Amino acid sequence: MTLTRTLTLLFAGLSVVIASAAHAAGGHDHGKEKSHFEVIAPASVKDAWTLMTAKLAEADAANSSGNLAAVHEASEQMGAAIHTLQEKSDMVAADAKTKLASALKQLDKAVDEVHHGSEEKDGEAATAGIGKIKGLLPVVEGLYPAGALK
Repeated sequence: MTLTRTLTLLFAGLSVVIASAAHAAGGHDHGKEKSHFEVIAPASVKDAWTLMTAKLAEADAANSSGNLAAVHEASEQMGAAIHTLQEKSDMVAADAKTKLASALKQLDKAVDEVHHGSEEKDGEAATAGIGKIKGLLPVVEGLYPAGALK
C-alpha cells in the first residue's frame, strides 16, 4: 500500500469517527454548550422547584400556541433548575438518594428533548418531552421530605 493511499484511508476513517461522534451528541457538545439565553441557577431547592414548575407551565402553553422560541428558552431555565436539584438535594433520605438521582437524570433527558425539539422547530418532539416532564415531576416530588420543595 502506498503512503498516499494509507494517509487517504486514515483521514477518511477519522472523518467518519468525528462525524459519528457529532451525530451521537446531536450536533451539540453538551458538556460545553453555552446557553442561548440568560440563565441564572436557582439558589435553593425550593427556588429550583418553583422555577421548574413555572417554566414547565410556560413551555406547555408556548408549545400549544406554536411558540417554539419560548419553549426553547423555558427548557434552558428548566435545565438550570434540575442542576440545582442535583447539587443541593442533601435533605433527601439516604434510601431515596439513588432513586432521586435516577429520576433527575431522566428529567434532565426529557428537558434536553424539549430543548432540542424546540431548537430544531420540531413541535412533536417538544410535546413528547413536555409529557415526560409532567410524568416525572410527581415522582421527583415524592422523593423529597414534606415541605422541602414548597
